Amino acid sequence: MRPNYDVVCVALHPAGSLPCRAVLLAGAIILLSGCGQPTVATNPEVAQTTTPVSEQHMVFTATTTDAGPLSVEELTRKTALEAELANERPTQRLKLRGGHVLEGRIVSETPSTIRFHDGFGYSGFVVESYKRSDVLAVETLPAASFEVTPGDVRFSVEFPQYHFVKSPPYTIVTDESFGEVQKILVLLADLREQLHQRFAPLIKQDGELHNIHVVFFGSEEAFRKYALRVAPSFVNSAGFFSSGENRLALLNQLGTSRYTDAQVRLDERSHRLSNFADAGPQLAALRSDMTSEAKSMNERLIRHEGAHQLFHAYHVHSRFGLEPTWLTEGLAQYCETPEIGRYHATLAGRVMRARKAGQLLPLKTLLNHRDPSGFFALGEGNIELAYAESWALVYMLMQDERRGRFFDYVKSYRDIDNYRAAQAMERAEPEKLLEAQLKMNLNTLESQWDSFITHL
Repeated sequence: MRPNYDVVCVALHPAGSLPCRAVLLAGAIILLSGCGQPTVATNPEVAQTTTPVSEQHMVFTATTTDAGPLSVEELTRKTALEAELANERPTQRLKLRGGHVLEGRIVSETPSTIRFHDGFGYSGFVVESYKRSDVLAVETLPAASFEVTPGDVRFSVEFPQYHFVKSPPYTIVTDESFGEVQKILVLLADLREQLHQRFAPLIKQDGELHNIHVVFFGSEEAFRKYALRVAPSFVNSAGFFSSGENRLALLNQLGTSRYTDAQVRLDERSHRLSNFADAGPQLAALRSDMTSEAKSMNERLIRHEGAHQLFHAYHVHSRFGLEPTWLTEGLAQYCETPEIGRYHATLAGRVMRARKAGQLLPLKTLLNHRDPSGFFALGEGNIELAYAESWALVYMLMQDERRGRFFDYVKSYRDIDNYRAAQAMERAEPEKLLEAQLKMNLNTLESQWDSFITHL
């Protein structure tokens, strides 16, 4: 069954772009050399193929898409995009007995049958005949009026060989299948609805969202080249969000070299163990686990980076970027689970192991960390733990008894509206503001923190 949003897509050929300044939030799955600890996987073989969640903030030069009038070439492309979008748009919905729903176009019909064009965007279509007795209803879909903005045109120009998909508020360019794009759109729509409900008291800009750009790479090589061009620090990441461009860049984990290498190792092992009757089912299960983990990593990546985008779009975060790292990253990780705010077993386990080993980062260090390079400034050995502790702290502060005062703390950054106030806030230690809003000193907070993570 198709999702209930309108989506149309095309693939086109080349033109040009312009530079701007942007704040970048990157990461969700950094490929740290020598790291064998997975984000969620517990199987040792899976652990060798998955990578830890890490991010950072930075300023970089990238492409702006909405500045200036369109050139003649760009206007030609705009016309072509609009024509393709109109041509791809489904016009009828077919509801069949048994609950199946199709969206596409009626090709022809007789008193007894309906021939229906069931489209899969740029990935193809199927034309089938259905008996009228099997059809519960035929509905005419409202005409979609997707505006192709100058930003959309220039976005498509950057990726001339990629498919172009428009499903407001998202515009996606990708080298992946239409089915993969649909999965992303469903995830982002679900995230948007959940975040709007969960953080309603913090949402300052509650209007309709517009012009969110997403680049979804199936090719790891293409993603690395793009990251190297626009954000070199994130060349080993699996995704990042640029607030300046309102753009998400994501890498499909099923297309990574690590996933491919793991599959090759499994093939080799399968060949070596072909004479053992019980090896086949075990290897098949392991292969299935690896694929499931890669898909799960995709979902967490999309939700994490999508949350960064939404917190900016809804003006939950300060326009001056004043928040300490733990706050922005902790909130994004809080949104990674299928239901926002659900217990994150992997991060909880990481925190508890560090506590047991006496290796937790001091709470004061975490609270006051605010650096252009994010948690990377703490050193490679502390990155994963800093992210895990950030999630745990947000998870603690989002409990019913603390949430109101925690929201007041978030608003303290959000509501700063002039540069003088922003400069004063930047000079202040974030821990002092948190103490003031929670109405407790650091010693009391540390005591509650220790008690909370002991029973995490």
